[in-house]
Amino acid sequence: MKSLGISIARDSLSAVLWEQTLFSSRMEGACAVACAEPYGSPDDVARLAEEVRKIAGGGALPPAVLSLPPAWTFLRRVSLPVADLSRAKKMHIADLEGNLPIEDDEILSDVLPSPPGEKGTFLAIAARRPGVEKVVETFTAAGFRLDRAITDHVSLLCAVHSRKSGFTGLVWSDRNDLVALRLSGGALAAARQFPVSITETPEELENGIRDLLREDAQGNTPQTSIVFGDLASSLATIVPHPDPFELPGAERDASPLAYGAALSPFCGKETGGFSLRTSAEAETERARRQSRVRIAAVAAAVAILAASGSLGIARWAGAKKVSRVRAEIRKEFSEAVPGVKVVQETAQIQGKIRSLSRQGKELGVDVPETTSLLGLVSGALPKDGTVTVRELSIDSGRLKIAGDAGSATVVETFRTALVNAFGPERNVVVQESEGSAQGGKVRYTILIETGANGRAS
Repeated sequence: MKSLGISIARDSLSAVLWEQTLFSSRMEGACAVACAEPYGSPDDVARLAEEVRKIAGGGALPPAVLSLPPAWTFLRRVSLPVADLSRAKKMHIADLEGNLPIEDDEILSDVLPSPPGEKGTFLAIAARRPGVEKVVETFTAAGFRLDRAITDHVSLLCAVHSRKSGFTGLVWSDRNDLVALRLSGGALAAARQFPVSITETPEELENGIRDLLREDAQGNTPQTSIVFGDLASSLATIVPHPDPFELPGAERDASPLAYGAALSPFCGKETGGFSLRTSAEAETERARRQSRVRIAAVAAAVAILAASGSLGIARWAGAKKVSRVRAEIRKEFSEAVPGVKVVQETAQIQGKIRSLSRQGKELGVDVPETTSLLGLVSGALPKDGTVTVRELSIDSGRLKIAGDAGSATVVETFRTALVNAFGPERNVVVQESEGSAQGGKVRYTILIETGANGRAS
């Protein structure tokens, strides 16, 4: 898989093309263009696209990750009543509203995973939505296939992870303004960012770095540092054991921020899938979800239609069987009593018909409400596509449903929906529910028959 990382700096635009497989990974190339105006103009972006195509060769460009500069972002630590990252992503925006120097409806933000021992505390990074969407549109117009937008803080995190997984210590960068990160177990515990002009007042910069170096709740302080670029002279005696960061391979002059951005698709665990979700990206994700729901609904509909077709064939076969038996008995009667026209079936014919009726019940072809039953099953299916119906059959008035579900909990939810749909006169039980090797799904079998409702497994 190939990934393109792009860094936006005040004076230049940089890109790194990275290839990663199960067995190896390498930097295929890097390039940069000077900016005619701060952070690049549409012409600058177009020139970068031309340089990237020289590296990538023919065809479409690989998916790109855009790393936004610190000057466009806001950092906030948020404390939430949840430890789960997915829920924190949904809840944290309420903590940011009214606490940033931008309008609430312009906030575009995401959170990073909590460091070890700090459950419920997350670092949120935000940016102005109009600005981000404008730059995304500019890069898209130049031919880039943007996969996500992140920030330089996340790019630095990914770059450090490529060299020292689970790193604990301080990270310093002067490659695009001044950024300092404190990492704990590979997770971002705290961050500070400063304009380059702060070097004119070194005391303020020193105080900011000392804040990051203070003891945490466990009494730990950073014992080592990784430096991107040059360390400010005023910090030489403050930053512990600085270790220069070096890029892998021959492209020593490549942007480490573009390098980290290119690595971000492969660092989902460390970044928690961080992405400043633009309107276009959110719309794409909604389309993906709707597509998954439509596919699941079509699969269920096909299964139900197949069952209806099987039932129709059974009815047709039953009717043909009745006609054949009637014809044979009439023939036997006519041969036994020559010259007599058969107007009404005899008791023998009635006996045969009663026997055939019993066979029809056993086959399940005499159920008049079959269509309505299938409609009830279809209506009980979850709308999110987490339940798939692969088999549906009717035997002696008993309905059997078999398929796959996302979990045992989803199966029970489906069973409850069936209970509500069929009412108390039908017994809905889970006959089987077991795990599958395919993507952690659960195979289930549900029986619906006459009787009081209950659950069996």
